[in-house]
Amino acid sequence: MVHIASVESTTAGHVNRDLDSFNRCVAAVIARFPFYAEGDEERCGEVAEELRVLVTGIDGTALVENGFWETFCDDVETGDYAGWDV
Repeated sequence: MVHIASVESTTAGHVNRDLDSFNRCVAAVIARFPFYAEGDEERCGEVAEELRVLVTGIDGTALVENGFWETFCDDVETGDYAGWDV
């Protein structure tokens, strides 16, 4: 599976090796949510690493450079997913 950012884009970013792996990664990440609380910055890196281990345990191809899951985990690490009501 690949991610194409927009219709005009000429590049595709890797997501997962197949649809089943994508579905399993999404389910595992959702099950891990919420990741951390607002203002809990010291946990961001730890949670991002947990997610990296989680998705690569499902699909060893998931964390390619500039791929969907690498970018997602980087965003988690910077605190982009704090404070959401579930």
